[in-house]
Amino acid sequence: MRQSSHSLRLRLTGAVLMPLAALVLLFCILTALVTHDTEANTVDRVLIGSVRTLSLAYNSPAAERERLVPLVIHLLRRRARPVVLYSVYRGQTLVAGDPALLPPADYSATWDGVVDRHKPATFVNAYRETPMVRGYLDPADARQVIQAAYLRSGTLHSKPARIATEIRRAAGDSQLIAIQIADYMDDRADYERNFLQQVVLAGLAALLVTGLLFWWAIEWGLRPLADLTRQVESTRGEASPTFRLTTTETDPVEMQPFVAAFNGLMARLERVTNSLRQFTANASHQMRTPLAVARVQLDVLDRYGPHSPQGKAALQDIPHAIDTLEQLLRQLIALARSEDQAGVRLRPFDLTDVAATVTGERAAQAPADMDIGYDNHVEGRAMAIGEPTLAAELIGNLLDNAIRYNRPGGMVSVHVDRDDEAVIVAIDDDGPGIPAAERDKVWDRFYRIPARNAPAGTGLGLPIARAIAQQMGATISLEDGRSGRGLCAIVRFRSTTG
Repeated sequence: MRQSSHSLRLRLTGAVLMPLAALVLLFCILTALVTHDTEANTVDRVLIGSVRTLSLAYNSPAAERERLVPLVIHLLRRRARPVVLYSVYRGQTLVAGDPALLPPADYSATWDGVVDRHKPATFVNAYRETPMVRGYLDPADARQVIQAAYLRSGTLHSKPARIATEIRRAAGDSQLIAIQIADYMDDRADYERNFLQQVVLAGLAALLVTGLLFWWAIEWGLRPLADLTRQVESTRGEASPTFRLTTTETDPVEMQPFVAAFNGLMARLERVTNSLRQFTANASHQMRTPLAVARVQLDVLDRYGPHSPQGKAALQDIPHAIDTLEQLLRQLIALARSEDQAGVRLRPFDLTDVAATVTGERAAQAPADMDIGYDNHVEGRAMAIGEPTLAAELIGNLLDNAIRYNRPGGMVSVHVDRDDEAVIVAIDDDGPGIPAAERDKVWDRFYRIPARNAPAGTGLGLPIARAIAQQMGATISLEDGRSGRGLCAIVRFRSTTG
């Protein structure tokens, strides 16, 4: 599989390696600082220890000194950290060692009575505190020390050097001698540099190995997603809304929400597809009838003429067919619009005003023998949550059904009421009603109750009403009429106080 800079694997690998690289860099910096301090402390300890060792050799009697000094120098050169740069001066006279390693400027072979003109070197021992006198275990070794061992920076053979110096009286001598041991600073820097290079290389190697291991781990972890991708690709040639993703018991639990959401989306797509297929079939069937009627009547007009009895009857039937087709198209548009109201802005509104206005409009259009009434059981305003225009369309739709399917000289009444949770509108009639066995079926599009002498209709009125109610979070139920006959359609709106 070709990887791109936008691949999930690269992003996850980068997300892990970037903080890891920052940790490696921080580790290298801390290691460099610790190494520098440790190296400096170690070399300083070696220099101070070496200068004291050589100083003790000159504190020996003259007969032993000639034998001890070469032995001490030999031992210092054979140590793990060899010391080869040293000098011993008596006044301006070199006693031993490198003549270039000169004594400090304030050195004098004659003592002026000042002890420890420079602060002696001290080191922290975290494990034990051994009592010492000016750096020596035996107080007798420190008696002739005028300047205890201290450290200073200087130059030796044109190179920066670290120098340890101690000034004392040699055994049997009245003058002071300066004993010095030095170490080049570049040796120390080379050691630190080599050690840091090893640390950096080790860190980079660890980073590389970690990146490779994590790359493989991500590839292994993404295999379930690759399996889902293969499932989807396998249906590309024969795409179907019935397709569902499947998982196994070994798949990660984090995949379950995605799979459930995808399958839920496909289930909704399947329902929409089936609904659209059924809607298209039913709509084409419903539209075919008035069109066929209009076509037949037009053929009659063409054959017999408009002034013949057949033509006059055709002229009466054509407007009826056109009205039926117009009503069907109007309700289809209303149904599509009600299902496409995803962005409806719901707000509080006074349901009594909407219900009273719609009832007044429908009463003016109802047959003369039809009794249309309005009854408000709410004191003050009945504030519901919804959209006033849609609420008016919903109530008008139900009121139209109650008037259309009522008996001649029947009664229709609109009641507004409320309870603890909802504001209620009930449209009650005393017509033939809907049998209880049919009340679940009338919500299906284009379904009409088989009945003789039933008025013309499309079977879309109640489905449109339910779709509008769902957009506002309202519910519709059908019950027996309050007078014991007919039908009562009850709409429950959410109350602002519920």
